[in-house]
Amino acid sequence: MKVLFWIILFWSIGSLYGQTITGKWHGLLDVGKKLRLDIHVTQEAIGFSGKLDSPDQGAKDIPATKVEFSGGTFVFEVKNLGVSYTGTLKNDTIDGTFTQGGFTTKLLLSRQAVMIKKANRPQEPKRPFSYTETEVKFENSIEKFQLSGTLTLPQGEGPFPAVILVSGSGPQDRNEEILGHKPFWIIADFLTNQGFAVLRYDDRGTAQSKGVFASATSIELATDAESALDFMRNNPKIKKDKICIAGHSEGAVIAVMLAAKRKDIHSVILLAGPAIPGGELLLKQQFLINKASGVSEKMNKSMQRFNREIYKIVVEEKTLQTARPIIEKKISQSLKNTKDKDLIGYSSKEALIQESVNQLCNPWMFYFIKYDPKSDLEKVKCHVLALNGSKDLQVPPKENLSAMEMHIPKSSKSLVFKELARLNHLFQECETGNVTEYGTIEQTIQPAVLKLMGDWLISIQLN
Repeated sequence: MKVLFWIILFWSIGSLYGQTITGKWHGLLDVGKKLRLDIHVTQEAIGFSGKLDSPDQGAKDIPATKVEFSGGTFVFEVKNLGVSYTGTLKNDTIDGTFTQGGFTTKLLLSRQAVMIKKANRPQEPKRPFSYTETEVKFENSIEKFQLSGTLTLPQGEGPFPAVILVSGSGPQDRNEEILGHKPFWIIADFLTNQGFAVLRYDDRGTAQSKGVFASATSIELATDAESALDFMRNNPKIKKDKICIAGHSEGAVIAVMLAAKRKDIHSVILLAGPAIPGGELLLKQQFLINKASGVSEKMNKSMQRFNREIYKIVVEEKTLQTARPIIEKKISQSLKNTKDKDLIGYSSKEALIQESVNQLCNPWMFYFIKYDPKSDLEKVKCHVLALNGSKDLQVPPKENLSAMEMHIPKSSKSLVFKELARLNHLFQECETGNVTEYGTIEQTIQPAVLKLMGDWLISIQLN
Protein backbone atom coordinates (compact mmCIF):
# COMPACT_ATOMS: atom_id res chain seq x y z
CA MET A 1 0.00 0.00 0.00
CA LYS A 2 2.83 2.41 0.83
CA VAL A 3 4.40 1.89 -2.62
CA LEU A 4 1.05 2.42 -4.33
CA PHE A 5 0.46 5.57 -2.23
CA TRP A 6 3.76 7.13 -3.39
CA ILE A 7 3.06 6.25 -7.02
CA ILE A 8 -0.34 7.95 -6.82
CA LEU A 9 1.12 10.97 -5.01
CA PHE A 10 3.92 11.33 -7.56
CA TRP A 11 1.49 11.08 -10.48
CA SER A 12 -0.90 13.60 -8.91
CA ILE A 13 1.81 16.20 -8.31
CA GLY A 14 3.18 15.80 -11.83
CA SER A 15 -0.30 16.01 -13.30
CA LEU A 16 -1.14 19.09 -11.24
CA TYR A 17 2.04 20.91 -12.31
CA GLY A 18 1.53 19.90 -15.93
CA GLN A 19 -2.00 21.29 -15.96
CA THR A 20 -1.04 24.57 -14.32
CA ILE A 21 2.12 25.36 -16.26
CA THR A 22 1.02 24.33 -19.77
CA GLY A 23 -0.71 26.78 -22.04
CA LYS A 24 -0.08 30.42 -22.89
CA TRP A 25 1.44 32.97 -20.53
CA HIS A 26 1.51 36.73 -21.11
CA GLY A 27 3.77 39.45 -19.75
CA LEU A 28 4.76 43.08 -20.32
CA LEU A 29 8.48 43.71 -20.58
CA ASP A 30 9.80 47.16 -19.66
CA VAL A 31 12.85 48.01 -21.80
CA GLY A 32 12.30 51.76 -21.75
CA LYS A 33 9.33 50.94 -23.94
CA LYS A 34 6.61 48.42 -23.05
CA LEU A 35 6.85 45.20 -25.07
CA ARG A 36 4.45 42.28 -24.87
CA LEU A 37 5.95 38.85 -24.36
CA ASP A 38 4.09 35.54 -24.76
CA ILE A 39 5.36 32.15 -23.64
CA HIS A 40 3.72 28.91 -24.82
CA VAL A 41 4.32 25.76 -22.79
CA THR A 42 3.39 22.28 -24.04
CA GLN A 43 3.44 19.02 -22.10
CA GLU A 44 5.49 16.34 -23.88
CA ALA A 45 5.79 12.62 -23.17
CA ILE A 46 8.83 13.51 -21.08
CA GLY A 47 9.07 17.06 -19.79
CA PHE A 48 7.94 20.21 -21.56
CA SER A 49 8.56 22.17 -24.76
CA GLY A 50 7.94 25.83 -25.36
CA LYS A 51 7.86 28.75 -27.78
CA LEU A 52 8.35 32.49 -27.38
CA ASP A 53 6.47 35.34 -29.08
CA SER A 54 7.32 39.04 -29.06
CA PRO A 55 4.21 40.43 -30.82
CA ASP A 56 5.38 44.03 -30.90
CA GLN A 57 8.60 42.99 -32.67
CA GLY A 58 6.90 40.60 -35.08
CA ALA A 59 8.71 37.56 -33.63
CA LYS A 60 6.58 34.42 -33.34
CA ASP A 61 7.04 30.76 -32.45
CA ILE A 62 10.72 31.01 -31.49
CA PRO A 63 11.50 27.56 -30.05
CA ALA A 64 12.79 27.34 -26.48
CA THR A 65 16.02 25.47 -25.88
CA LYS A 66 15.13 24.69 -22.26
CA VAL A 67 11.78 24.39 -20.45
CA GLU A 68 11.66 23.03 -16.91
CA PHE A 69 9.07 23.01 -14.15
CA SER A 70 9.80 21.44 -10.79
CA GLY A 71 8.70 22.22 -7.26
CA GLY A 72 6.82 25.29 -8.44
CA THR A 73 9.88 26.81 -10.19
CA PHE A 74 9.61 27.52 -13.91
CA VAL A 75 12.70 27.89 -16.14
CA PHE A 76 12.50 28.98 -19.78
CA GLU A 77 15.45 29.67 -22.10
CA VAL A 78 16.06 30.60 -25.75
CA LYS A 79 19.81 30.16 -25.93
CA ASN A 80 20.47 31.66 -29.37
CA LEU A 81 18.79 34.93 -28.29
CA GLY A 82 20.50 34.98 -24.90
CA VAL A 83 17.05 34.93 -23.26
CA SER A 84 16.31 33.28 -19.93
CA TYR A 85 13.41 33.49 -17.50
CA THR A 86 13.09 31.95 -14.05
CA GLY A 87 9.97 32.35 -11.94
CA THR A 88 7.76 30.86 -9.27
CA LEU A 89 4.22 29.71 -10.00
CA LYS A 90 1.70 31.40 -7.68
CA ASN A 91 -1.90 30.49 -8.48
CA ASP A 92 -2.43 31.86 -12.02
CA THR A 93 0.74 33.96 -12.21
CA ILE A 94 4.47 33.34 -12.53
CA ASP A 95 6.59 35.84 -10.61
CA GLY A 96 10.10 35.89 -12.03
CA THR A 97 13.12 37.52 -13.62
CA PHE A 98 13.80 38.02 -17.33
CA THR A 99 17.39 38.25 -18.62
CA GLN A 100 18.78 38.97 -22.07
CA GLY A 101 22.45 39.76 -22.50
CA GLY A 102 23.39 42.23 -19.79
CA PHE A 103 19.79 43.31 -19.23
CA THR A 104 17.78 41.94 -16.29
CA THR A 105 14.31 42.92 -15.09
CA LYS A 106 11.36 41.58 -13.11
CA LEU A 107 8.62 40.05 -15.25
CA LEU A 108 5.20 38.86 -14.09
CA LEU A 109 3.44 36.35 -16.35
CA SER A 110 -0.28 35.67 -16.22
CA ARG A 111 -2.98 33.83 -18.13
CA GLN A 112 -4.63 37.11 -19.11
CA ALA A 113 -3.64 38.63 -22.44
CA VAL A 114 -1.86 41.97 -22.10
CA MET A 115 -3.63 44.83 -23.84
CA ILE A 116 -1.59 47.84 -24.86
CA LYS A 117 -2.53 50.77 -27.02
CA LYS A 118 -1.65 49.97 -30.61
CA ALA A 119 1.04 52.25 -31.95
CA ASN A 120 -0.04 54.52 -34.78
CA ARG A 121 1.51 53.31 -38.02
CA PRO A 122 -0.14 55.46 -40.70
CA GLN A 123 1.82 53.97 -43.61
CA GLU A 124 0.49 50.45 -43.09
CA PRO A 125 -1.26 49.37 -46.33
CA LYS A 126 -5.06 49.34 -46.32
CA ARG A 127 -7.18 46.75 -48.11
CA PRO A 128 -8.60 46.30 -50.71
CA PHE A 129 -5.45 46.28 -52.82
CA SER A 130 -5.17 46.95 -56.55
CA TYR A 131 -2.98 43.83 -56.90
CA THR A 132 -3.21 40.15 -56.00
CA GLU A 133 -1.75 38.69 -52.82
CA THR A 134 -0.87 34.98 -52.68
CA GLU A 135 0.49 32.86 -49.85
CA VAL A 136 3.39 30.81 -51.26
CA LYS A 137 5.71 28.07 -50.07
CA PHE A 138 9.08 27.04 -51.46
CA GLU A 139 11.82 24.65 -50.36
CA ASN A 140 15.35 25.41 -49.25
CA SER A 141 17.22 23.49 -51.93
CA ILE A 142 20.10 22.49 -49.63
CA GLU A 143 18.50 21.62 -46.28
CA LYS A 144 15.11 20.61 -47.72
CA PHE A 145 12.78 22.50 -45.37
CA GLN A 146 9.84 24.68 -46.33
CA LEU A 147 9.82 28.49 -46.31
CA SER A 148 6.61 30.52 -46.39
CA GLY A 149 5.93 33.97 -47.75
CA THR A 150 3.67 36.35 -49.64
CA LEU A 151 3.89 37.03 -53.36
CA THR A 152 2.21 40.21 -54.61
CA LEU A 153 1.52 40.55 -58.35
CA PRO A 154 0.42 43.66 -60.26
CA GLN A 155 -2.74 43.66 -62.33
CA GLY A 156 -2.33 42.15 -65.78
CA GLU A 157 -1.03 38.99 -67.38
CA GLY A 158 2.66 39.57 -66.88
CA PRO A 159 5.35 38.43 -66.87
CA PHE A 160 6.55 41.10 -64.43
CA PRO A 161 9.96 42.29 -63.25
CA ALA A 162 10.38 41.19 -59.64
CA VAL A 163 11.91 42.08 -56.29
CA ILE A 164 12.81 39.64 -53.49
CA LEU A 165 13.03 41.21 -50.02
CA VAL A 166 15.64 39.81 -47.59
CA SER A 167 15.46 40.81 -43.93
CA GLY A 168 18.14 41.95 -41.49
CA SER A 169 19.73 40.06 -38.61
CA GLY A 170 17.70 38.09 -36.09
CA PRO A 171 14.60 35.93 -36.71
CA GLN A 172 12.05 38.13 -38.47
CA ASP A 173 8.75 37.57 -40.22
CA ARG A 174 8.01 38.37 -43.86
CA ASN A 175 7.12 41.98 -42.99
CA GLU A 176 10.43 42.46 -41.12
CA GLU A 177 8.23 43.63 -38.24
CA ILE A 178 9.88 45.58 -35.44
CA LEU A 179 8.16 47.61 -32.71
CA GLY A 180 4.89 47.64 -34.64
CA HIS A 181 6.57 48.75 -37.88
CA LYS A 182 6.22 46.51 -40.94
CA PRO A 183 8.69 47.99 -43.45
CA PHE A 184 8.70 45.07 -45.90
CA TRP A 185 4.92 45.17 -46.21
CA ILE A 186 5.07 48.87 -47.02
CA ILE A 187 7.90 48.37 -49.54
CA ALA A 188 6.07 45.44 -51.19
CA ASP A 189 2.84 47.43 -51.42
CA PHE A 190 4.59 50.43 -52.99
CA LEU A 191 6.66 48.48 -55.51
CA THR A 192 3.78 46.22 -56.56
CA ASN A 193 1.74 49.34 -57.32
CA GLN A 194 4.71 50.44 -59.46
CA GLY A 195 4.41 47.30 -61.58
CA PHE A 196 6.82 44.89 -59.81
CA ALA A 197 6.08 41.44 -58.43
CA VAL A 198 7.40 41.27 -54.86
CA LEU A 199 8.22 38.23 -52.74
CA ARG A 200 8.73 38.58 -48.99
CA TYR A 201 9.18 35.54 -46.76
CA ASP A 202 9.44 34.52 -43.10
CA ASP A 203 12.98 33.76 -41.94
CA ARG A 204 13.73 30.09 -41.32
CA GLY A 205 12.26 28.89 -38.02
CA THR A 206 10.07 32.00 -37.78
CA ALA A 207 6.29 32.40 -38.14
CA GLN A 208 5.19 29.99 -40.92
CA SER A 209 8.65 28.96 -42.13
CA LYS A 210 10.31 25.72 -41.06
CA GLY A 211 14.00 25.15 -40.39
CA VAL A 212 16.26 26.13 -37.49
CA PHE A 213 17.41 29.71 -37.10
CA ALA A 214 19.66 29.31 -34.04
CA SER A 215 22.58 27.61 -35.80
CA ALA A 216 22.38 29.57 -39.07
CA THR A 217 25.08 31.98 -40.23
CA SER A 218 24.76 34.43 -43.15
CA ILE A 219 25.96 31.59 -45.42
CA GLU A 220 23.00 29.36 -44.51
CA LEU A 221 20.55 32.28 -44.64
CA ALA A 222 21.83 33.05 -48.14
CA THR A 223 20.67 29.59 -49.25
CA ASP A 224 17.13 30.59 -48.21
CA ALA A 225 17.33 33.72 -50.37
CA GLU A 226 18.82 31.74 -53.27
CA SER A 227 15.96 29.26 -53.02
CA ALA A 228 13.55 32.21 -53.18
CA LEU A 229 15.36 33.36 -56.34
CA ASP A 230 14.98 29.94 -57.98
CA PHE A 231 11.31 29.83 -56.95
CA MET A 232 10.69 33.18 -58.66
CA ARG A 233 12.67 32.21 -61.79
CA ASN A 234 10.40 29.18 -62.20
CA ASN A 235 7.21 31.24 -61.97
CA PRO A 236 5.77 32.01 -65.47
CA LYS A 237 4.44 35.32 -64.13
CA ILE A 238 8.00 36.53 -63.49
CA LYS A 239 10.57 37.92 -65.94
CA LYS A 240 13.45 35.66 -64.96
CA ASP A 241 16.06 38.07 -66.33
CA LYS A 242 14.67 41.05 -64.38
CA ILE A 243 14.87 39.95 -60.74
CA CYS A 244 16.22 42.28 -58.06
CA ILE A 245 17.37 41.18 -54.59
CA ALA A 246 16.63 43.95 -52.07
CA GLY A 247 18.18 43.38 -48.65
CA HIS A 248 18.13 45.41 -45.46
CA SER A 249 21.16 45.36 -43.12
CA GLU A 250 22.35 41.71 -43.00
CA GLY A 251 19.90 41.11 -45.86
CA ALA A 252 22.06 43.45 -47.96
CA VAL A 253 25.09 41.28 -47.13
CA ILE A 254 23.14 38.27 -48.39
CA ALA A 255 22.13 40.16 -51.56
CA VAL A 256 25.82 40.86 -52.26
CA MET A 257 26.74 37.22 -51.59
CA LEU A 258 24.17 36.08 -54.16
CA ALA A 259 25.13 38.72 -56.72
CA ALA A 260 28.76 37.59 -56.42
CA LYS A 261 27.74 33.99 -57.03
CA ARG A 262 24.84 34.24 -59.49
CA LYS A 263 25.10 36.09 -62.79
CA ASP A 264 21.34 35.81 -63.41
CA ILE A 265 20.55 38.51 -60.83
CA HIS A 266 19.56 41.69 -62.64
CA SER A 267 20.05 44.13 -59.76
CA VAL A 268 20.45 44.56 -56.01
CA ILE A 269 19.16 47.20 -53.61
CA LEU A 270 21.35 47.48 -50.52
CA LEU A 271 19.49 49.20 -47.68
CA ALA A 272 21.90 50.06 -44.84
CA GLY A 273 24.23 47.34 -46.07
CA PRO A 274 27.50 46.52 -44.28
CA ALA A 275 30.59 46.74 -46.50
CA ILE A 276 33.43 46.63 -43.94
CA PRO A 277 34.64 43.60 -41.91
CA GLY A 278 32.12 42.41 -39.31
CA GLY A 279 34.31 42.99 -36.27
CA GLU A 280 35.12 46.52 -37.41
CA LEU A 281 31.44 47.23 -38.04
CA LEU A 282 30.46 46.03 -34.55
CA LEU A 283 33.10 48.27 -32.94
CA LYS A 284 31.83 51.35 -34.79
CA GLN A 285 28.23 50.42 -34.01
CA GLN A 286 28.94 49.95 -30.30
CA PHE A 287 30.87 53.22 -30.05
CA LEU A 288 28.14 55.29 -31.72
CA ILE A 289 25.24 53.72 -29.80
CA ASN A 290 27.11 54.06 -26.48
CA LYS A 291 27.84 57.71 -27.25
CA ALA A 292 24.20 58.41 -28.14
CA SER A 293 23.13 56.63 -24.93
CA GLY A 294 25.30 58.82 -22.70
CA VAL A 295 28.18 56.43 -21.96
CA SER A 296 31.26 58.44 -20.93
CA GLU A 297 34.05 58.84 -23.48
CA LYS A 298 36.53 57.16 -21.13
CA MET A 299 34.30 54.12 -20.62
CA ASN A 300 33.46 53.97 -24.33
CA LYS A 301 37.13 53.92 -25.35
CA SER A 302 37.89 51.30 -22.71
CA MET A 303 35.12 49.06 -24.08
CA GLN A 304 36.45 49.58 -27.61
CA ARG A 305 39.94 48.42 -26.59
CA PHE A 306 38.64 45.32 -24.85
CA ASN A 307 36.20 44.34 -27.61
CA ARG A 308 38.90 44.83 -30.25
CA GLU A 309 41.07 42.30 -28.39
CA ILE A 310 38.17 39.85 -28.18
CA TYR A 311 37.34 40.18 -31.89
CA LYS A 312 41.01 39.64 -32.74
CA ILE A 313 40.80 36.26 -30.98
CA VAL A 314 37.73 35.36 -33.04
CA VAL A 315 39.44 36.35 -36.30
CA GLU A 316 42.59 34.39 -35.49
CA GLU A 317 40.94 31.20 -34.25
CA LYS A 318 39.59 28.75 -36.81
CA THR A 319 36.80 27.20 -34.76
CA LEU A 320 34.34 28.06 -32.01
CA GLN A 321 35.73 25.20 -29.95
CA THR A 322 39.27 26.62 -29.88
CA ALA A 323 38.11 30.24 -29.45
CA ARG A 324 35.76 29.67 -26.52
CA PRO A 325 38.27 28.85 -23.74
CA ILE A 326 40.57 31.71 -24.84
CA ILE A 327 37.70 34.20 -24.81
CA GLU A 328 36.42 32.87 -21.48
CA LYS A 329 39.86 33.31 -19.93
CA LYS A 330 40.16 36.85 -21.31
CA ILE A 331 36.76 37.89 -19.94
CA SER A 332 37.49 36.24 -16.57
CA GLN A 333 40.75 38.19 -16.27
CA SER A 334 38.97 41.46 -17.07
CA LEU A 335 36.53 40.83 -14.19
CA LYS A 336 39.18 39.67 -11.73
CA ASN A 337 38.83 42.65 -9.41
CA THR A 338 35.07 43.10 -9.84
CA LYS A 339 33.00 42.60 -6.67
CA ASP A 340 29.83 40.53 -6.84
CA LYS A 341 27.85 43.46 -5.40
CA ASP A 342 28.81 45.52 -8.47
CA LEU A 343 27.38 42.97 -10.91
CA ILE A 344 24.06 44.66 -11.59
CA GLY A 345 21.52 42.19 -12.93
CA TYR A 346 23.73 39.10 -12.44
CA SER A 347 23.70 36.62 -9.59
CA SER A 348 27.45 36.02 -9.81
CA LYS A 349 30.61 36.82 -11.70
CA GLU A 350 30.47 33.36 -13.31
CA ALA A 351 26.96 34.08 -14.63
CA LEU A 352 28.21 37.27 -16.29
CA ILE A 353 31.21 35.47 -17.78
CA GLN A 354 29.12 32.68 -19.26
CA GLU A 355 26.53 35.10 -20.66
CA SER A 356 29.28 37.17 -22.31
CA VAL A 357 30.98 34.09 -23.76
CA ASN A 358 27.68 32.73 -25.09
CA GLN A 359 26.97 36.00 -26.89
CA LEU A 360 30.27 35.77 -28.75
CA CYS A 361 30.64 32.03 -29.19
CA ASN A 362 27.62 31.22 -31.32
CA PRO A 363 27.76 30.34 -35.03
CA TRP A 364 26.21 33.56 -36.34
CA MET A 365 28.40 35.97 -34.35
CA PHE A 366 31.58 33.93 -34.92
CA TYR A 367 31.03 34.03 -38.69
CA PHE A 368 29.92 37.67 -38.78
CA ILE A 369 32.98 38.98 -36.92
CA LYS A 370 35.27 37.13 -39.35
CA TYR A 371 33.40 38.05 -42.54
CA ASP A 372 34.85 40.73 -44.84
CA PRO A 373 32.40 41.73 -47.63
CA LYS A 374 35.24 42.97 -49.86
CA SER A 375 35.76 39.70 -51.73
CA ASP A 376 32.04 39.41 -52.58
CA LEU A 377 31.64 43.10 -53.46
CA GLU A 378 34.48 42.78 -55.98
CA LYS A 379 32.49 40.13 -57.88
CA VAL A 380 29.25 42.11 -58.22
CA LYS A 381 28.51 42.84 -61.90
CA CYS A 382 24.81 43.79 -61.77
CA HIS A 383 22.99 47.11 -61.22
CA VAL A 384 23.41 48.42 -57.64
CA LEU A 385 21.43 50.93 -55.59
CA ALA A 386 23.01 51.40 -52.14
CA LEU A 387 21.26 53.64 -49.62
CA ASN A 388 22.19 54.62 -46.05
CA GLY A 389 20.71 57.09 -43.60
CA SER A 390 23.05 59.82 -42.36
CA LYS A 391 21.99 59.09 -38.76
CA ASP A 392 22.37 55.31 -38.99
CA LEU A 393 24.28 54.21 -35.87
CA GLN A 394 24.14 50.50 -36.68
CA VAL A 395 25.68 50.66 -40.16
CA PRO A 396 27.48 54.03 -40.30
CA PRO A 397 27.01 55.47 -43.82
CA LYS A 398 30.34 57.06 -44.67
CA GLU A 399 32.53 54.01 -43.98
CA ASN A 400 30.15 51.52 -45.58
CA LEU A 401 29.04 53.45 -48.65
CA SER A 402 32.61 54.44 -49.46
CA ALA A 403 33.73 50.80 -49.11
CA MET A 404 30.97 49.70 -51.50
CA GLU A 405 31.89 52.36 -54.02
CA MET A 406 35.56 51.37 -53.76
CA HIS A 407 35.11 47.60 -54.11
CA ILE A 408 32.22 47.18 -56.58
CA PRO A 409 33.76 47.22 -60.10
CA LYS A 410 32.93 50.17 -62.34
CA SER A 411 30.91 49.14 -65.38
CA SER A 412 28.12 50.20 -67.72
CA LYS A 413 25.62 49.13 -65.07
CA SER A 414 23.76 51.66 -62.92
CA LEU A 415 25.76 52.11 -59.70
CA VAL A 416 24.20 54.53 -57.22
CA PHE A 417 25.58 55.11 -53.70
CA LYS A 418 23.55 57.59 -51.69
CA GLU A 419 23.59 58.92 -48.12
CA LEU A 420 20.16 60.22 -47.12
CA ALA A 421 19.93 63.11 -44.68
CA ARG A 422 18.33 62.74 -41.22
CA LEU A 423 17.41 59.06 -41.64
CA ASN A 424 18.21 56.22 -39.22
CA HIS A 425 18.90 52.51 -39.76
CA LEU A 426 15.21 51.88 -40.57
CA PHE A 427 15.12 54.90 -42.94
CA GLN A 428 12.85 56.84 -40.61
CA GLU A 429 13.21 60.61 -40.23
CA CYS A 430 14.70 60.97 -36.75
CA GLU A 431 16.46 63.20 -34.23
CA THR A 432 19.43 61.15 -32.97
CA GLY A 433 19.39 57.82 -34.82
CA ASN A 434 19.48 55.91 -31.53
CA VAL A 435 17.69 52.55 -31.51
CA THR A 436 15.47 53.78 -28.66
CA GLU A 437 13.72 56.09 -31.14
CA TYR A 438 12.56 53.38 -33.54
CA GLY A 439 9.33 52.52 -31.75
CA THR A 440 8.40 56.09 -30.85
CA ILE A 441 8.46 57.36 -34.45
CA GLU A 442 5.15 56.98 -36.33
CA GLN A 443 6.83 56.90 -39.74
CA THR A 444 7.93 53.41 -40.79
CA ILE A 445 10.00 54.46 -43.82
CA GLN A 446 10.42 57.86 -45.45
CA PRO A 447 8.20 58.05 -48.58
CA ALA A 448 11.08 59.61 -50.54
CA VAL A 449 13.07 56.38 -50.03
CA LEU A 450 10.24 54.34 -51.52
CA LYS A 451 10.07 56.68 -54.52
CA LEU A 452 13.84 56.53 -54.96
CA MET A 453 13.73 52.72 -55.05
CA GLY A 454 10.77 52.61 -57.45
CA ASP A 455 12.18 55.24 -59.83
CA TRP A 456 15.57 53.50 -59.94
CA LEU A 457 14.05 50.08 -60.62
CA ILE A 458 11.96 51.52 -63.48
CA SER A 459 15.01 53.31 -64.92
CA ILE A 460 17.08 50.11 -65.28
CA GLN A 461 14.42 47.89 -66.87
CA LEU A 462 15.74 48.40 -70.41
CA ASN A 463 19.30 47.49 -69.40
